[in-house]
Amino acid sequence: MIIEDLSEPERALWEAFPTARPVELPGTPVRAAIIARILLGAQEPLPGQTPGLHLSGARITGRLDLSYAEVQHPLILTKCEFEQTPVLTEARTGLVDLTASRAPGLQAVAAVIGGTLRLEDCEMAGPIQLTGAHVSRTLNLSGAAIHAPHAVHADGLTIDRDLLCANTVIDGELRLTGARIGGTMTLDGARVGQSGGFSLAAEGVVIDGGLSCTRGFHSWGELNVQDARIGRRCAFSGARLSNPDGIALNAERISVEGGLRIDDGFTAEGEVLLRGARVAGSLRLAHANLTNPRKRALNAPVMEIGSGLRLTPGFAANGQVFLDSTQVRGSVNLDGATLSNPGATALSLRRLAITGRLSCSEGFQADGEITLINTRIEGSLEFHGAALSNPSGRALSLWEVTAGGGIDCCEGFTATGDVSIRNSRITATLCLAQTTVDGELHLRGAEAASLKIGPQTQLLGTVDLRHTRVGVLDDTPSRWPAHVLMNGFTYDGLEAPLPVQERLDWLAKETYQPQPYEQLATVYRRQGHDEAARDVLLAKQRRHRSGQRLGARLWGHVQDWTVGYGYRPLRAALWLATLLLIGTIVFTAHRPPALKPGEAPPFNAFIYTLDLLLPIISFGQESAFGPRGAQQWLAAATITAGWILATTILAGLTRALSRP
Repeated sequence: MIIEDLSEPERALWEAFPTARPVELPGTPVRAAIIARILLGAQEPLPGQTPGLHLSGARITGRLDLSYAEVQHPLILTKCEFEQTPVLTEARTGLVDLTASRAPGLQAVAAVIGGTLRLEDCEMAGPIQLTGAHVSRTLNLSGAAIHAPHAVHADGLTIDRDLLCANTVIDGELRLTGARIGGTMTLDGARVGQSGGFSLAAEGVVIDGGLSCTRGFHSWGELNVQDARIGRRCAFSGARLSNPDGIALNAERISVEGGLRIDDGFTAEGEVLLRGARVAGSLRLAHANLTNPRKRALNAPVMEIGSGLRLTPGFAANGQVFLDSTQVRGSVNLDGATLSNPGATALSLRRLAITGRLSCSEGFQADGEITLINTRIEGSLEFHGAALSNPSGRALSLWEVTAGGGIDCCEGFTATGDVSIRNSRITATLCLAQTTVDGELHLRGAEAASLKIGPQTQLLGTVDLRHTRVGVLDDTPSRWPAHVLMNGFTYDGLEAPLPVQERLDWLAKETYQPQPYEQLATVYRRQGHDEAARDVLLAKQRRHRSGQRLGARLWGHVQDWTVGYGYRPLRAALWLATLLLIGTIVFTAHRPPALKPGEAPPFNAFIYTLDLLLPIISFGQESAFGPRGAQQWLAAATITAGWILATTILAGLTRALSRP
């Protein structure tokens, strides 16, 4: 090249190259071809010096095309303005520094950058093409502004260190599908995407040092890190994601070796998708606000979480929270969370497995159904102080739940709608003290160590206890509602067994079934209250009588009046003594004539009356004397009463002795 062909600014750049001396040429035009020739060996380096091109502020005319070139020297073009897009396609370079420059874009497809690629504070009117490129150190886009529908296209990009995009404005899509980043990827404070498209498309990305989208990060469109593998931790704390009626965050099958934080003011308009995610540490959504009305706000089934799931305090979701088939080592905490999906399921926890406890307490609110089906919780399940509302259906459904601790629905728990705890196994207490249920309470088939109904419990609808089993029934009988279904309800003991009348009033709340009476009597016997057990069984017979036909009812009344169905044996003795006294007095005053005067034994009114009363047994008086007139009617009545007493006593004794 003839040096005389260079302009004075270009000559200064030519002369500065051998020693890498910075050249500042504010607004001065410099031909891109001259820059390329200098970098490609037109200017010889000086012995003992490190050459490099360091230009600042110039206006680069023409196209800087280094396609397929091998550039061994640093290329530093800061605060420059490029007329045309620089091209580094499949080039091999060292450091490339375009800090604070303006250009129509950058093409560096399959380029190998042997140092840092610095594009911080750049303004690009077109896309940055980095597909298949390899940056051996850091790619720095911090503070850059890129305006293009496909703003950064970097599928398959490899960065050995960090990708820095702090406070970057990317007015379009940042595409990193299949990229590999050896350090961290930082998007703190960045603004990325356009409505209706993708903000970050990073399916299958591998980020060894972690992903940070915090401190004012804002995404328009879908942020997609599906199938990504993130080392250390992944943080969206304080981020704002906006893609109404679509997916705001797609982290399906993401794998995070540390914790995943979606908290501290995080907001999302649209679905947050975490299906199949694997998080080795904890997943935090405290102070997060998710909005996807009538759809799934948090769609996170089949997750594996290694150290707890925390959605408290301040978590709010407008739309369904869906966590089916998720496994959590540690506890799940939703204390103080607010869920809203009116008329539908607000929280779905089917087939959930937790090694710790599940807490929905301390101000937890849900407008919509809370559903746990076939769920295993090794600790306790806590809803104390929670407020649930689903007036048109079930507010809380716990079906086939296994709890290693208790289920705590007390201390101010309220439910507007039905509460259903069916076929569940509860190792400790099912607590409904200080509880208000404005709807039906279904406990059918549940098992618990104890069931607690306190004096402040308000159950305003039907309670279904059918086939429920508890160890200890710790209740206040008066707090049960007007209608209770308890056929098949079994319990081993009563915390407060007496007074028995309160228990009988409790049993009267159900249409007659024999089993509840038998169960209560069994418990009374076990606890040593034999008299109370007899009272219960007598009440059982009386209720049973009310549903019988007229003849059976009459016979039942006779058994009741005479011997209390066998449970009042002293009553039979009283009847016998009364009839014996009446007969003795009457027959003493009016002795019946002997049938055979010469052969009759001496008359004894007492023995005669006793002979009339006792069937089968004979003392010889009845057969020897024959009453007349009114005495004959009295004798017949006495004989009839004796047979009735004998029959009822026999029936009562048979009933009593047949019981274990």
